[in-house]
This record gives sequence, C-alpha cells and structure tokens, in this order.
Amino acid sequence: MQHSTRGTEAFAIALGVLLAMVLLVLRATSEGLLEMGDGVNHYMIARYSWRHPLLLLDLWGKPLFTVLASPFAQLGHAGVAGFNAVVAAATAWLGVRALRTAGGAAQVAFPVLVLLAPQYVLMVMAGMTEPLFGLVTVLTVMLLLEGRAAPAAAVASLAPFARPEHIAFLPLVLLWLAHERRWRAMPWMLLGLGLYMVLTAVFKGDPFWFWAGDPYRHADGVYGSGPLDFFVDHAEEVYGRPLLNLGVAALLLWPLVRWKDDEQRRTHRLLLITAALPVLGIVAIHSVLWWTGFRGSAGLLRVLVTTIPLAGLFACFTLVRGAMLLLRSAHAWAITAPVLLPVLAGWCAVDLAHQVKLPVRPEMNQHFLDRAASAVKQHRQEGERVYSTHPYMAFGAGLDPFDSTVYNTLWGLSDAEVEQRFRPGDLLAWDAQMGSNEAGVPLERLLADGRFAVLEALEPPEASRVLGGHEYEIFLFERRDVVRSFTMDTLIWEGRVRDGAGLRADTVPCPGAASGAWCLKEGEFPLEVRGLPLPPPGVIYDEWILSARASVSDGSRLAIVFAQRMGDQGVRYDQADVVTGDLLFNRRVPPAAPGTEQVMYFWNMGGRPFRLEGLSLLRKRWTQRPA
Repeated sequence: MQHSTRGTEAFAIALGVLLAMVLLVLRATSEGLLEMGDGVNHYMIARYSWRHPLLLLDLWGKPLFTVLASPFAQLGHAGVAGFNAVVAAATAWLGVRALRTAGGAAQVAFPVLVLLAPQYVLMVMAGMTEPLFGLVTVLTVMLLLEGRAAPAAAVASLAPFARPEHIAFLPLVLLWLAHERRWRAMPWMLLGLGLYMVLTAVFKGDPFWFWAGDPYRHADGVYGSGPLDFFVDHAEEVYGRPLLNLGVAALLLWPLVRWKDDEQRRTHRLLLITAALPVLGIVAIHSVLWWTGFRGSAGLLRVLVTTIPLAGLFACFTLVRGAMLLLRSAHAWAITAPVLLPVLAGWCAVDLAHQVKLPVRPEMNQHFLDRAASAVKQHRQEGERVYSTHPYMAFGAGLDPFDSTVYNTLWGLSDAEVEQRFRPGDLLAWDAQMGSNEAGVPLERLLADGRFAVLEALEPPEASRVLGGHEYEIFLFERRDVVRSFTMDTLIWEGRVRDGAGLRADTVPCPGAASGAWCLKEGEFPLEVRGLPLPPPGVIYDEWILSARASVSDGSRLAIVFAQRMGDQGVRYDQADVVTGDLLFNRRVPPAAPGTEQVMYFWNMGGRPFRLEGLSLLRKRWTQRPA
C-alpha cells in the first residue's frame, strides 16, 4: 500500500494554507456582509469582551469562539474572518495529518473538498462559529487516530462551548472510548464543563449556568417550522456537489472497503463512528428541529457547516483507501492520482463559482440598514441612549452594544418599562425582522404609544417580507410625548372614483355583477393610478390602502405594484401577488424628494381578464404634535 510521503504531506498542508489565504483575500475584497444579524453579534461579543469580561462566558456567543477570536476582533469585523482563515488553515493541517495512513491523494483532496465547500467558504468569510466547531472535531478525531485518548477527550470536552451540535458528536466519541476500553480517558470529557462551572460559580454565582443560561430554552416556535427534508433537499448548497457526491459514495462503499482493507479496519471503524455518524446525526437533529420548530430552529443552512470537515475526513479516507485496493499496482496509482486530483480541484472550483458569487457585494438589506444606522448617528445627541431591536444599529453607529449608558437591546416592551427605562431624548430603532419576532415588539404597539415620536420612517428600495409575513421596514423613534393623528383622503370608494385620481382602467362590462364591480381586460397593465401626491410638509408619512375583492383565473398570475421614480431612476418598488379573495395592499410612504413620481398599478402577468369588486383606494396623512 502507498502511504503518505513527507513531500506530499507538506504540499497538502501548504495547499490548505493557500486556500485559507484566498478566503481571507476574498473577504478583504468583499464590501458586503454575509451575516448582518448573528455574524455582527458574534463579532461584537468578541470585540467588546475585553471591556466586558462576562461576555467571555456568554453561551449564545459561544465562549470558545469568543475567547479565541477576541484578539482578532480588535482589528474590526474583517478580523474575525482572519481568525476563521486561521481556523480553516489549522483544520486543513490537522485533517492532512489525520489522513497519513490513507495516502497522499487523500491528504491533498481534503483541503480542496473542505475549504472550497460553498457554505464553509461563506461562514469563514462571515466570521461565524461553525468552522471552529469543525476544527474541534477534526482535532479530536486526529488524536483518537493517534491513540491519544485522554487529549482527544479533553479537546472534545470543549465542543459544547463552540456549537450546540456537540449533542451529536460527544456521545459518539464516548462510544468509541468505550469500544476501545479507554476508561481512564473518559473523565477528561468533563474538563470543559467542569472549568466552565467553576468560572460561572465565581463570576456569575451559579455553577449550573450552562443549563440555566441556555439561550435556546425558550425559543420554541420563534421562527416557525419547515419540511422535514429541508436540509437534505438543500445539501448541495451546503457541501457542494463534489463533497456531497463523494461523501454519499463513501458511505455506500464503506462496508466493502472496510471488509477488503485488513490493514486499516480500526481506522475505518473509528471514522464511521466519530466522523460519518456525527454528520448524519447533526443533519437528522437539525431536520427534526426545523420540522418541529423546537429550540429556535430557523432552518439555516449554515448550521451544517459544522459537519463539513468530518464529512471530508470520512470521504477522503474511505474512497482513497478503496481506490488503492482497486489499483494495487504502485505504478498505476502513481499515474492515476496526479490526474484525478487536478480534476477534483477544478470540479470544486467550478461548483463553488456556480453556488456562490464572490467577492460578496452589499445587498439591498445592508444598504438599508446602513441608512438606518446613519440616521441613528445623525439624531443621537451626547448622553442619549439608543434602544434597538437589531444588532446592526450598534455596529453601524459605532456604539458599544454592551454599555447600557449608550446602547440597549430591546427584548419586549411593557408600558411600565417605557416609564422605568426610557429618559426623554432616548432613541428607539425598530426593525420589522427582529422587532416583530425575536424582540416581540410589534410596530403597531409603538405607533399607538404617544410617548414615542416618529423621527424617521424608512422603507427599502425593494420590498421584501421577513419572518412572520411582515413587510420589511425600519422606524426610528424618540422618547418624547406626542399626539399622532391622520387625515383621510378617498380617491376611490367601493368602485366609485373621486375627483383628482389619475386613473386609467381598461374595463369591460360586467354582466350580472354587483354594483361597484370592475372587469379588467387581459392587457399587461390594465389598471394604473398615476400622479399620486407626495406627503406634504409636516406629514411624518402617508399610508396608502388599497382594498377589493378579487377574482383571478386559475393558473393566471396577477400582482399589484407601488413604485416611485425620479426621472429615469427607480427609487422604490413594492410588489405583491393578488389571488382570488379579499385583497388588502397597505404601504407606508415617508416624505420623498420633490419631483418623485408615484404610481400604483396592476401587473397582469397571466394575461387573462380578472375582476375587482368594491375597489377602494385611501390615503392617510399622518402627523404628530407635542402632547
């Protein structure tokens, strides 16, 4: 059998380091942020942990990540990506070392398959916690392969402080230790937990904080649920086609390869138990959690990045050992391997380019959040505090999110808390994504509260819906007593058009229909209302409300659109599908630059006639004055 040579191993390690450096360069050339919620939170916990040391014990932030990433985080958000590049390089090095008995081809293939897996690339660049968990697992398996059971158990004990996926990894490490009768090594699996209990007893007064402070205890159903096969259906987006196909092939061929490979049967058993089974277990657990909505599962594909290094270990070892058994001639193997490895590298690179657009460009949401953070900086005066439902506000405004004299995260808001927590002049930045869901503060509750003045209503240039079906928008409030009121304008009421509505409707007779019914032709844009007035001075925002009872042909697609343009430049575009039944299209419109044209129209993509009954179009002009 052909085993690793020092030259091949050195090349494989150098390749892993080179790929990690490429990922860091891609992050440096990317203006866009991949994780504006969790990624920003992890960065800020690491960044400010030196100023607020208790953050080093924060379970949501993952203490192992916080401790190790905190020096890098002092360099800015890109610093945590630098830390993850080091993690990726170390993972490649340890994986190459673990694959020594598989041969040089397995060692070279490992960094290619792992460091070019689509979601792994993204999570390294985003500065997320998943790659560190992969490093912990690979180090554990490598130590087990070398027969160093006690150090392996000690390293594995740190997994709970890297990611919650430890639940599918630690039991299988324990199973292997029991299988090997390494009883003396087992207590070392309590090292991490024991150390954490001592630290929380001293600094938090609670040695059982690991359980009492579990951030996912009360998160059931927060993000809804999804299909049981969601992660399986999207596995290619996580692992990439090369690693996914080779991993599945390795799993199917494992019984045959193990049977034939007398020399490495122990290694085959070890990798099945501590690499392949944890991968399957993590996929299964997350599938069930998302299906049930349990423990705050949000159906995020990135959680499976925790399994990518283990999947790479298992696939590389099993398939290369199988290939070596098939090609027993050293000469044949020496010819085949140098041909297959460049093909594999090319396959991975092409697949990555297909799955991920690199470098990352800022998305609309990032620009929108930057606008909101800029508004916070503009309105905040010295000594005023900012309350926010989105971590990006502190990040974008350059505020210490853990200094309560400057910034506070909002989790729920009762009437009593408004009086107890807020001082006049304090700002509250509310967003539809986290404010309506994690924070549990609906916008209607704030708009109905006269103790908060609306400073700015921000609407994105392209409409989108967030969790819970809420329209994505951001409001900036100030703690100041006001009275809000509105004036109603009626442009269309129950099919009757009032003066001033710039309406064009391609209607046809509706025989036998009730009064107020409109039957529209099959044209692409059969109904338009142009020249909609802008919010006048003194109005904080307009609210446009279109309602009707729609009848749409089966299989035909119909949408309603609100749009703003300034000359030839689009300013805002908001589209919603129309189906048979009650239609309610309600949109807030903040003040806009003079000359902005506003239009609302129906886009008949299906090209079939449709009917609207009781069509009404109302405009609420909202104002506020001091109480």
